[in-house]
Amino acid sequence: MRVVTKGMAALAAAAVLAGCQFPGFQPPPRQTATLPAPTVPKPPPEERGIWIVGSPAMRGPIGAAADRFGGTPDTKPRLVAEGTNSGFRAFCAGVGLETPDMVVSDRSIKADELKRCQAKGVTLTEYELGPKQYVYVKDANLMTIPGVRDFTQSWGVPGKPVRAT
Repeated sequence: MRVVTKGMAALAAAAVLAGCQFPGFQPPPRQTATLPAPTVPKPPPEERGIWIVGSPAMRGPIGAAADRFGGTPDTKPRLVAEGTNSGFRAFCAGVGLETPDMVVSDRSIKADELKRCQAKGVTLTEYELGPKQYVYVKDANLMTIPGVRDFTQSWGVPGKPVRAT
């Protein structure tokens, strides 16, 4: 009976302490915001060239394609390979010079990533370079950024528009 009494006393003490409010104690705030776009290092304007982000696994194929393409300082492809997820977040942040022109991936784009792109007015074309080798190009940047169209054509692979299913 003694064990039950000690157990009940401990349970009662825990219940009392759980109900206590400590003066000045504030629970930590809950985070409810979505992830911000990652801070992808931006190349200096004079070195912008074709800005590519995405998977480090794609360094080889994109590096080889960039070497074959060559390009001028204005059209030289530059890969910032900090990961597929962060690459898609940066890519889908909008259109224009402040956002990457392409994202390279070892998987196809996910539905939520496509929705994020569409919400920011980004339409895109998919190029499948090989098994588990995808490049997504912003249609707007394909038309306006020097060298993007020529670089994609140098792959010899037709692109297909990406639409929500």
